[in-house]
Amino acid sequence: MTVSSVGELNIVLGWAWMVLGILSGALIGMWAFDGPLPCPPRHEDYASLPRRLVRLAHIAFFALPAICILYGMHIDHTGLMLPLKKLGSISMIICMVGVPVLLVAASFKIQFKYLEVIPVSAGILALILMAWGKIYLLNF
Repeated sequence: MTVSSVGELNIVLGWAWMVLGILSGALIGMWAFDGPLPCPPRHEDYASLPRRLVRLAHIAFFALPAICILYGMHIDHTGLMLPLKKLGSISMIICMVGVPVLLVAASFKIQFKYLEVIPVSAGILALILMAWGKIYLLNF
């Protein structure tokens, strides 16, 4: 498969990554509410921080790919130069992958939460580039 535009990679990876949202929900469901599988250690209490981090990751496995897909649909139609389009595209992918993975990791070892700054910063950069590129087209 040849990637015909910068945003195509965001679209393809966004749909593929969303599969993990379904799988993560299925796994959580297997140990939620006295399911057939036992909860991992420290995840038994529904209100515990580890359990909340896993639930947040499950949502991030859907929300961030949806944003990544939208990003891919729009990045090629901005006023940005090609290198900035590529930077924005890769930054959004780093955010989409990094946030939920690190949330799950932090649910088992809390120190991983400090690494969240990396994918979150990548996401902020991607969104700033998109906004800048769209505003640029308005010719202010």
